Amino acid sequence: MANHKPRATKSARRATRRRAAYDAAPAGRASARSRAAPAARQQLVSDVVPRYYQIYSLLRQRLLAGVWPPDRAMPTEEAFAAEFAVARVTIRNALRLLEQEKLIIRTRGRGTFAVATRAPEKLNFGGLLEAVADAERTTHVRLLSFERLALPAEVAQLLDCPVGSIGLAIERVRSDRKGPFSYTRCFLREPEAALVDRQALGNRTVLATLVAAGVEAGTAEQRVSATLADLEVARLLQIDVGAPLVELTRIVRNADERPIELIQGLYRPDRYEYRVKVSRSTGGETPQWVLK
Repeated sequence: MANHKPRATKSARRATRRRAAYDAAPAGRASARSRAAPAARQQLVSDVVPRYYQIYSLLRQRLLAGVWPPDRAMPTEEAFAAEFAVARVTIRNALRLLEQEKLIIRTRGRGTFAVATRAPEKLNFGGLLEAVADAERTTHVRLLSFERLALPAEVAQLLDCPVGSIGLAIERVRSDRKGPFSYTRCFLREPEAALVDRQALGNRTVLATLVAAGVEAGTAEQRVSATLADLEVARLLQIDVGAPLVELTRIVRNADERPIELIQGLYRPDRYEYRVKVSRSTGGETPQWVLK
């Protein structure tokens, strides 16, 4: 008698499809291009971002991290040229930008010195982005689009609803007193989509608006990665094309494990960070770190 493998249940097959869609889903417009043509985008970034500017960005990060103390000379132009395998004129152009930002002081005969600076404060989006909700009083949003539409196939799959289902799409940029730091797209299925209108949303996060309307958020799953800014996102976040961005995709589910919100966001890494608390679990054969 032949052995037959048991058929997967309908819910199991649905979960498998949802997982595949989640792993493939882009977190923003920039990632959609990288998925379609990664080699082409790398070529575009290489063409658009000059080598001296790339070096400037790296040195700027080191300066803000305090790699070089103000009382000690930084490496020479020759040393930097050897490190990055470029000509000295390229290093001089990068240092000129740092000097214009008042991050370094260049003195003939003495060398180049870092200026004492404080690293910029970063908002945290650990957990469910509670920090953004807490910061609603000190940040503001610019609404780019608010429309009911047929949900794209990949979005409908992640929200566990039929392709072509009508839902709500919200596109916004959030800023603080220093300027824009996040670009997000949020998708809601019914019945949650009917609970959010422009006036009720205002400066709130979409999740906070849903909770205020009586929706109970049970669990969430989110993925964090990195990408590069395309032309449109660079314009919205006031950064250079090809600048690095933190990329986040999050699905929020209610107590019945039904998806209620999909958010896809791009965040400036110089203004935002991902921070969570973990604890050491000694249960089982192998101790593990788990979220607190």
